[in-house]
Amino acid sequence: MLHEFSVSLPFDEIESAIERLTIAGFYHLYYDQPFDIFEEANGYGAETVEEPVELKVFVEDTEIKNSSVDAFTMRIANALNIHPNEITYDKLDNHNDWQQPFPTIDLGNGWQIRPPSNSDDQNDELKEILFEPPRAFGSGLHETTQDCLKMILNEQLNNQKALDLGTGSGLLSVAASLVGAKRVVSIDIEDVKTEVLYNAKLNNIDTIEVLQANVIDPSFFIDESFDFIFANVAANENKELLDFIKSHLHPEGKVILSGMVEWNYREVIDLYLAKGFFMKQMVQNNEWVTAYMEKIKLFSY
Repeated sequence: MLHEFSVSLPFDEIESAIERLTIAGFYHLYYDQPFDIFEEANGYGAETVEEPVELKVFVEDTEIKNSSVDAFTMRIANALNIHPNEITYDKLDNHNDWQQPFPTIDLGNGWQIRPPSNSDDQNDELKEILFEPPRAFGSGLHETTQDCLKMILNEQLNNQKALDLGTGSGLLSVAASLVGAKRVVSIDIEDVKTEVLYNAKLNNIDTIEVLQANVIDPSFFIDESFDFIFANVAANENKELLDFIKSHLHPEGKVILSGMVEWNYREVIDLYLAKGFFMKQMVQNNEWVTAYMEKIKLFSY
């Protein structure tokens, strides 16, 4: 049985509220992103909807038994500096009434992705990536992430270096390390270092360096080249990344481009083909397209 405490807050106060609740010892938190999603030339866009957000705090029945609903309501109110009457309470007799935690995902290639809490899903017949997604909630990995993972996990990257552009939670970086990469540089425009290194530690990995940067910015510089680069971003970003990728990729190095959709991937692929890459593999999962390409080695005579 689970106990659900809900409070309505402006969206711009959600992150601060989550931080305060976490400090107060509440870790099972969830809210729906208040975004409208729409199709656009670059894939999908999103815009924030100006409306209150329901932040939910879930508490296990075993915790409540050692205290009381009123006591937990007061703890939450104190953490958020609000009146207890602003908090609503519901008992969830059926766990299906609660958005389920991030599931263990079988990639169908001998690997699975498993949150540490899903200990019952350990399978001696499968290799696995331990992964704690943001706030530990979600319906599953995005199609582009799964397709990138399958391509990476099919490689042997022993003693190679990889670059993960738009790393997010670092899942692709962890995968590259698990198949032998001796060094992975993970770059994101947001500050994701804590999250990436946490997921790396879950898998006993210490070969990942995390940088916060916009690699398209002319002021950004990294004096290093790589055997493998992956960018799970979007069509326009993949086009903007071409010069950076080409200049930081070894001859015959490989690149995975994803985040493209069926109505814009062709322009990206054609651009890379024209600039010295050839196609090794391309997959489409629903409308999402992922391309695996290799840099052509130029010979001098």
